[in-house]
Amino acid sequence: MLSVPNFDNERLIFHAARQTLRKAEMARFAVREWLNQHDSELEEWKTRTASELGISVSELERQLLAETQDQPFHGCQE
Repeated sequence: MLSVPNFDNERLIFHAARQTLRKAEMARFAVREWLNQHDSELEEWKTRTASELGISVSELERQLLAETQDQPFHGCQE
């Protein structure tokens, strides 16, 4: 059986997790909207950058994804 302080802690943890998920969902939505609005600019940047590096666009995308997977996630800063 949970004691009152433990129960309160569990409720606070659950509430914090819900708030974190809500913030993450809002950020995901905002980023998706921004990417959709700037898609042509991003494609031009990828094409230009890949050309400057002498690699294909798909290779540039692969390298960018590999770099982001190597970076630690620091979460949202408030």
